[in-house]
Amino acid sequence: MTKRIQKNTGSFYTCSTVADYICKWAIQKGNETLLEPSFGDGQFIESAFSRYKSLGNNNPIIYGVELQESTFEKFLKKEISINGHCGDFLDYHCKEKVDAVIGNPPYVSLKNLKETDKIKAIKLMNKYQLIMPTAGSLWMPFVVHSTEQISFGGKLGFVLPYELTYVRYAFKLWEYLKNNFGQITVIRIFDDFFPEVDVETVILLAEDKGKSTNFVKYQIFSSVTDLIQDKCLHIGEIEINDIVSMKKPFDAQLVSDEVWDIVDRLKRVGSLSPILPECKFKIGYVSGNKKYFHPTTDDIKKYGISENSLVPCIINSREINGKQSLGIDTLGLNNNSYLFFPSSTSEVEKEYISFGEQSGVSKGYKCRTRKPWFITPCVEIPDVILTVFGSVPRLMTNKGNFAVSNSLLGGFFKSDTTGEELVCRWYNSLTLLMIEIYIHSLGGGTLVLIPGEVDQLSILSSFPKNRVDEVYSQLDDNMKQNGTESTYQLGDEVVLKNIYGLTENEINEIHTALRQLRYWRSPEERRG
Repeated sequence: MTKRIQKNTGSFYTCSTVADYICKWAIQKGNETLLEPSFGDGQFIESAFSRYKSLGNNNPIIYGVELQESTFEKFLKKEISINGHCGDFLDYHCKEKVDAVIGNPPYVSLKNLKETDKIKAIKLMNKYQLIMPTAGSLWMPFVVHSTEQISFGGKLGFVLPYELTYVRYAFKLWEYLKNNFGQITVIRIFDDFFPEVDVETVILLAEDKGKSTNFVKYQIFSSVTDLIQDKCLHIGEIEINDIVSMKKPFDAQLVSDEVWDIVDRLKRVGSLSPILPECKFKIGYVSGNKKYFHPTTDDIKKYGISENSLVPCIINSREINGKQSLGIDTLGLNNNSYLFFPSSTSEVEKEYISFGEQSGVSKGYKCRTRKPWFITPCVEIPDVILTVFGSVPRLMTNKGNFAVSNSLLGGFFKSDTTGEELVCRWYNSLTLLMIEIYIHSLGGGTLVLIPGEVDQLSILSSFPKNRVDEVYSQLDDNMKQNGTESTYQLGDEVVLKNIYGLTENEINEIHTALRQLRYWRSPEERRG
């Protein structure tokens, strides 16, 4: 199978050790009937045959489905007898309900499917009274359709992406699993047993079909070898309600009890609280054509665009992070970026608008759906600005009154909080820890701050107003001289220690938890 086909179909094959482990779990007596809904290279089926043979069954009943014809035919040439079906599993119904379904379903987003296949997946989920958003992935209907073909008391064992534990579109799936299985286990392994695909994976084991549970057993292992030898790093229990309420409990369990004691104590005394009631973060404006709507200095001179038709803006984080000696306030940002936002349509503006129409800008998707096409919606001036990508996001007060594009987040105060006060409370390792717990990462391990998840953050509160000017000045000077990461470190000393009274040992515990979460998030670490 070519890499292109692998990517388009989400077909990535499981290592034999993991397949052996799941088969040993699924096949206990030796007479169970089995279904593999996307068998690919047949690793799960081969592992199953070995397991059956070890239990004295040389003629087990195995149903195997595979979409790719060449892959299907290649496997059938092996001396293994299965009830094979070449086709789409979402169209398939087993002749009889099986005792176990095992496998590694495809990881492909619905938006990347053909329209007919996308509609099929959505309709199938509707049939099972589940909403399937187009942002979802094909593994989700595979889990549900597989479950519906399992007999009472049966099992489901799948290798799934780690996003199962936190993405919104999987919340309904968790409710479904909760109501269909009496016991659910999620196994996370630090070793990357899918090095060819840029996504972390977990093992989902669900058993006692027909019963229900409110909890997930969570096991963490350093390596696949440790999994086989049952050398567990951590065993915990997670409430399914915590998963669907966006508490990110699977990451939270990597944090020590000592650190959670610190967090709980700060919450009890009112020194740590949610950011949302006082500040709402929103994604910046979407222009529809960055080149056109952000005219250069030469463009402005050429067309004579008036100052009244230009909004000073920050287009991306490079305009912030790339500026040396810039502190924590946009007032010091000498920026030459502007958003074309005509307050009137004088002859000058009409000429530039005409240029956009002649260049096809007005026919772009975003532009053609709005009236007039040249007015960018949702252009606001935020109180504070937050960068989106990376482990150490930069928060700045916005005294320079810049608008921001959708490459950044703008924060808007809902209370009498000031930008200076919020910045003083933001820069410390406790904030970074909250970010690691509640903000998800892309496939490459890069953190991406989005409004809904930033809303979940708790940060320091009840900051003494008589210390704001002093601390803000210290943080600002340090940012200008040493950069963002150093400013968080300074906050540990002047804020966590000197103002909130955390000890050196407590701050070190936070640092350890932070390193642990980053370690598990990093694909480079997992792959050695």
